[in-house]
Amino acid sequence: MKTIFLDFESYYDKEYSLKKMTPVEYILDPRFEAIGCAVKESLEGAAYWVEGPELPKLFASFDPGATLTVTHNALFDNCIMAWKYDFVPKLMACTLGMSRACLGHELRYHSLAKVGEHLGIGHKGDAVLKAIGMNLASLKAVPSFYDEYIRYALNDVNICAGIYDRLFVSRRFPMSELVVMDTVLRCAISPKFKIDPGELDAHYHTVVQRKNQLLATAMLCGADGRSDLMSNNKFAELLVTHGVIPPRKISKLTGQLQYAFAKTDPEMVELEEHENPAVQALVAARLGHKSTLEETRTLRLKNIAGLTWPSSEPNILPIPLRYAAAHTHRLGGDWKLNFQNVPHKSRIRRALKPRWPDHSIVMSDASQIEARGVAWISGQDDLVARFASGEDVYASFASDVSGHSVTKKTHPGERFMGKTCILGLGYQSGAATLKNTIRVQSKKELGKEMIVSDEEAQRYVSVYRNRYSHIRAMWHLLNTTGINVLAFGGATFKVGPCEFEKGVVHLPNGLGLHYDGLRRDDNEWWFDYAGAPSKLYGGKLLENIIQALSRIVVMDAAVRLRKRGFELAIQVHDALGYVVPDKDVATSKVILLEEMARRPSWAPGWPLASEVYVGKTYGDE
Repeated sequence: MKTIFLDFESYYDKEYSLKKMTPVEYILDPRFEAIGCAVKESLEGAAYWVEGPELPKLFASFDPGATLTVTHNALFDNCIMAWKYDFVPKLMACTLGMSRACLGHELRYHSLAKVGEHLGIGHKGDAVLKAIGMNLASLKAVPSFYDEYIRYALNDVNICAGIYDRLFVSRRFPMSELVVMDTVLRCAISPKFKIDPGELDAHYHTVVQRKNQLLATAMLCGADGRSDLMSNNKFAELLVTHGVIPPRKISKLTGQLQYAFAKTDPEMVELEEHENPAVQALVAARLGHKSTLEETRTLRLKNIAGLTWPSSEPNILPIPLRYAAAHTHRLGGDWKLNFQNVPHKSRIRRALKPRWPDHSIVMSDASQIEARGVAWISGQDDLVARFASGEDVYASFASDVSGHSVTKKTHPGERFMGKTCILGLGYQSGAATLKNTIRVQSKKELGKEMIVSDEEAQRYVSVYRNRYSHIRAMWHLLNTTGINVLAFGGATFKVGPCEFEKGVVHLPNGLGLHYDGLRRDDNEWWFDYAGAPSKLYGGKLLENIIQALSRIVVMDAAVRLRKRGFELAIQVHDALGYVVPDKDVATSKVILLEEMARRPSWAPGWPLASEVYVGKTYGDE
């Protein structure tokens, strides 16, 4: 297979740029102009420049079935190749994604400039910054600057090749993950969804109406318009006028004291239930107006739905996924279109439909994969056996706690409590966290808030820890031996398929979980990741390991399914989504169930299971 390195340069100005637009909006805009592309056809070959008008000829000369393209931002460059030049190679590699996977613990930012400098490969120039508002014709009108511009582009593609050489050729980045990366990229580059503008309009109207209602209520409680809610200082003053001391916290990033006004801050959660209804209204309005994600995301999707594609096909929706977005190498969203966190009942889900008629969306979810993984890796054999037998483990635990028989039909609330415990307490969560999780999740799943007392939450925690003593023992083992090996090295230690050495946990796919600068501070362990301090303890380390292993299981299934003819359309947490012809739905369900439940060779005792949902929209289940 031929390896080709590429780096596009395109027109931009103050209003038309990737700083203000998503890549799909930018590439499909009428103003888009590929000024040219720097090309390097092998690591040893010399880089050369191809001007925009010659690019169709360039890509026509490549054999897509025998080509690996390497770019620093494949979610941009490969979209240009596919949408503008109808070129989709056999395999796509992204050095930006490789850097996140291999250098995420060392670097906070992974731009070509940052990675190149960090690896000692070279320094990125600044010619492109001086080319604002200049198209190919205007650049060529200034020959000296155009020469500088070309040298800048050639330098970029050489840096990209150097990063690839250091991170992949040296085998720091495993070959198996290159296929995973390519599979993920195709969700955006070869879209399989359409978006329904009517559903988006209706959803946007509902979101705006709800925010206006919250604002009106807040104004009755003393807020002088939206600005008082959006400003931290003014919102703090509003709380003071109602007798509330504004909650504060220490920023882990800066070490400075700041307001704890995030929706995930425990103090803010408590204020939602304040005895003063005015405080409740102010907090609800603050969260409703400050958290504008749903509103802005809907508007962004509406804009994308109105774009004109080369095929003239309307309403196509790419699904951009960020490879190795998290410390555990889990995927994330990109282009400010994070489908990983679209609320379960959001109308946005119903707006996503198959791109082609007579097709359906088939979603396969790895059932309770993390809870099953915790039981397996901890040697909690009784819980493993219950999972493997197909027993309703949630109901069983709720029955054990309550002392009477619980089923999903007879006691849905108690079963929900059992579910929350099984899914959440395996990572050493305490009573306060459990209490808050029950309150938040019950509203989403049951349609009503379940409030438990501190004593009741503590009882659930105690029952879980006493019943599943091997899981508790795993926390202790990781908190002592595991963290000590990570901090000081000098010993051989292994948990499941994961091998520990100083600073890193090696995963079975060749990647690692990195814990740089592990140190003891105020009787707690801390490490540095991407320039920010993070706390580490046994339960957290277990969570990192299980989430990383779960990601390997799910994405390995995606690769196997690809070999069987299924091209991934979307990935969300532990679920894979595909768009398949209606006539193939029954067969597809069987294959997806089989592959998602297939146990890996490095974890033969993990009691994997899966569920499959079929619908005409992404929101159908």
